Amino acid sequence: MRDVRLPAVLMGISIILSCIPMYFVINMSYDHNEGSVVTASVLVFLAGLLSIFPIPIERAILANTTLPETRGRANSFLNIVDDLGKGLGPFLLSKMISSLGRRLAFSLSLIGWLVGGAICLAITFFVKNDEKLIQDKIRNKIHGQLGENGL
Repeated sequence: MRDVRLPAVLMGISIILSCIPMYFVINMSYDHNEGSVVTASVLVFLAGLLSIFPIPIERAILANTTLPETRGRANSFLNIVDDLGKGLGPFLLSKMISSLGRRLAFSLSLIGWLVGGAICLAITFFVKNDEKLIQDKIRNKIHGQLGENGL
């Protein structure tokens, strides 16, 4: 039987691990030679590969831990928070760049990724119980409907 906590673990670890290559991309010195371009390309590829896992996993976890009639609201809330991050993140980063400089601001912004990864890992403590609770509610609802219809 599959462990419903594993996707949350994968999501959290991948976010945290994606910080490592990004940190090196931010802080490496570029010599404008072929070696530094290849190194930067490999690091960016690794960061992108690691950071893509949470996108489908968070939606799957959300679908498995919410009742069907509330999934629309939950997905809407997720989209609002996601859009807020897309707007607020660059705004805050631009303010940090103007006061701290580009390299330090981008390095400090990785703390947000680490916090996000830690929150995703924290989901592992709740997702198993939440998914079981939702499955039980749906099962009870189905059995209640079958009983009412005399089936």
